[in-house]
Amino acid sequence: MSLNSSLTTSDPNKTRLDYNAELSDIIADVNNIVSSETGEINLAKSFVNEFDFDDNDFDILVGSMRFNSGMTRFQCEHFVADSQITPWRKVRQALMELETRYHAYMENRHSLRKAELLRKKFLRSIENVEAEGGDDIDAGFIQIDLEKNDYDIGIWRRKLRQSELELKYFLDIAKKYIDDDHPLEYFLTEHEDEEKTYWIARMGKQAAMDIISYGRIGAGNMTSILDMPESDQVACLEVAVQFSGMIGGGVDKIQKNFGPAIQEQLKGEGIVMPKFLEHKYSGQLHLKEGTENAE
Repeated sequence: MSLNSSLTTSDPNKTRLDYNAELSDIIADVNNIVSSETGEINLAKSFVNEFDFDDNDFDILVGSMRFNSGMTRFQCEHFVADSQITPWRKVRQALMELETRYHAYMENRHSLRKAELLRKKFLRSIENVEAEGGDDIDAGFIQIDLEKNDYDIGIWRRKLRQSELELKYFLDIAKKYIDDDHPLEYFLTEHEDEEKTYWIARMGKQAAMDIISYGRIGAGNMTSILDMPESDQVACLEVAVQFSGMIGGGVDKIQKNFGPAIQEQLKGEGIVMPKFLEHKYSGQLHLKEGTENAE
């Protein structure tokens, strides 16, 4: 049995399909195993041969192997850090996220190193089988293990890249608030006044969401507010009433602006359900400047 255990080198006579589908060419650069820039998984030859892909299909599939499925900068900033409301808590959340990503990075790095050493072990086993005259069954099992290990190396590379990107995002978030007036040590230290400010804002915001959604503060949030000191209870309720009123007023203004367009739609015959169109992610109706017509 002939075993192809070496990485493919560039050959100008090969098409891109041929090159990407070479056996055991699932990883891009086995020597630079901690470089996140090489985190690609190439399509296996057996997979490519099994399906009748055209060039467009192949480009999409290859792209899916490079796709970063981690959190985006927007997600990290607005749905993780900004959910903590106050700068002090935002930085502390970013620090916790950095610790988590660092641990993930190191675990992936160690797994990648182990997989690289295992690859060398499989190659040595292949050489031993061939030197002893070769056994198709033994050689076949080694080849399968080698291909699976190469695939794993590609996975670890992608995970390294994902951890690295998210590390950078949360570092940028922390650096937005760390300055001469508030050095890093300030955010590493417990501050009673910062914690109090955060919980007043947090519970006030949650209560405001209840008022906007249901017209009153829900039992759960009200119970939590009443567990706070009396002066903080008042502060929470003030935040809730003011914030809900401001949001409600903003919604009323938006409804007033789009009222004519909505009424125009209601005049039509039959029932036409609105669609969230691709080119209108920010809303259903966009008023043309200087008119009451919507586009």
